[in-house]
Formats: sequence, C-alpha cells, structure tokens
Amino acid sequence: MTNILIIGDGAIGLLMSHFLSKENTVHVLTRKPTCNTRFYSRKNAPSHKINARFINLGELAQQPSYDIVIFTVKAFQVQDAFAQVKPYLAANSILVISHNGMGNIEELMPQLHTQQALYFLTTSMAGFKSNPYIVQHTGEGQSVIGGCNNLAVKNPQCISPLLQAIPNLKVVNNIEQLRFEKLLVNVAINPLTALHNIKNGQLRAPIFSATIMSLLYEGCRVANAQGLNIALADALNNAYTVMALTAENYSSMQQDIANNRPTEIMAICGYISEQGKRYNINTPTNNELLAKIQAKKSVV
Repeated sequence: MTNILIIGDGAIGLLMSHFLSKENTVHVLTRKPTCNTRFYSRKNAPSHKINARFINLGELAQQPSYDIVIFTVKAFQVQDAFAQVKPYLAANSILVISHNGMGNIEELMPQLHTQQALYFLTTSMAGFKSNPYIVQHTGEGQSVIGGCNNLAVKNPQCISPLLQAIPNLKVVNNIEQLRFEKLLVNVAINPLTALHNIKNGQLRAPIFSATIMSLLYEGCRVANAQGLNIALADALNNAYTVMALTAENYSSMQQDIANNRPTEIMAICGYISEQGKRYNINTPTNNELLAKIQAKKSVV
C-alpha cells in the first residue's frame, strides 16, 4: 500500500481522501479537531466514513515517511504549507499540487530535492462541505495530472498506478496547456458567481455573456503570448460546458465569499492581469473583477 499525505481537508481534500483511502494508507493534515469522524456523501445514498487518519502538524513527525504528498489547499496557501511539511518529507517523496488558478510551481521547484518529482493535478470533480466534517460529492468530472519538473516529466506514467483510485484520472504530457484551459474556466465562472451570489448554471443567462466573452478574450491573448494555442471559441465552449455540467453547484469562490474566507482571485483574474502587464496586453475586464473581489472583506 502507498503511504499518502493529503494537506488540507476542504472539499477536494476530503474527496481525494475518500477515494484514495480505499487502497492506500492515507493521513490528512488538518487544523480542525482530529478526533471528529469525516464522512463522504453522494446524492441520496447513505454517508460513508472516510477511512483516513486526520492529524495535526504536531503529529506529523511521529508518522512514517510518505510516498506521495498531495496539496489540496488554496493557491495562496501552498507556499506556507510546503514550508511547514518540508522537514518531514522523504528525499524521494512525490509531490502533487492541486488548486484553482496559476502560480506556485516556479516558486516550489528550486526548493525540492533532486529526487522529488513535482506534479500538478487539475480536476472537474465537484463537491462541497455541508458542514466541517461532511463532503457532498455533487458532480462527476475528469482529473488530469502531469509532470512539472524534469524528474516528473521524464516519468509521467509512474504516478498513474499510485493514484488509480481517483475516478477518471488521466496522465498527460501537456499539463501547462491544460492548467491554462482550466484557469480560463475559473476566470469565466468563479468571480461572477461570487459577486452575484449565484450558482454556476445561472451564468448562462444572456446578461453575463458579454462579460464572459471579454474575460476569456483577454485570457486567450495572454495564453497565446505565452506560446499556448488556446482559441477563444474553445475557451467559451469549455466554460459553458462546465456551467452546464455543474449548473446546480456553487463555485469555490462563491463559497469563500459567502463564508467570509480568503479567495484565490489573485491566482485567477490576478494572474491574467499580471501577465497582461508583462506582455503589454490590456486586461480591463479581469482588472475590474479582480478589484471588485478584492473589495469584498477577508479576501486575498
């Protein structure tokens, strides 16, 4: 069995814990009480206990070395989380980052041991926490993983059997392209649902179409400047497909704003805005939504 550490017990962290603990030894690093049982629930089916062990940072040194460490915290939390667990990582631990938006990879790579492979996992699997200890699995989706540093890029398929319990997992060689495509979906959905306090599917209303078009036009120009081949028509199709598939879901940013939590806006619209400045591309719509989300209380 593979020893896996999942950092963060948000919705995605708990979903990963549920699936991976069926075939592996899974620990979940949490700031919440560790004695409370966590549950996985799907539609009207009975809830199931998540068979992972929940630990706090003080207990980490007492645990065995981990084969895989999966970071399911938000983009702005990755660096601090890595700094906390770095002393406890094995020299050959495999690291997996999973969050909305861009950033972090370039910062982490110089800090890794030469035998530590770094991967990024993006997923359209949907869930939300109906309370701090229950995750509701609300939407199917594909999870895609690919290598970020040289060690991982040279051995892309070695990660697949270790994480095969994750539903619909696919290993790819072009994770940067797919990360940007997922970023554009987040750009189209997250800030607008957060600002208007609506479900994803409600963005299909005509009143939002011009703003979504403008957001994605700016994002595609940045992608093209970076050498990525992403057409506006494809970005629009991807965004509206996700809106339809997750029509009854609330986005993570809507949930963050509703629950007075920091958001990932700097890794989403903020990234487009920063890269626009770098490539001398105007991004007024992304700039506007960035400012509006930042104006909300308790946002980063």
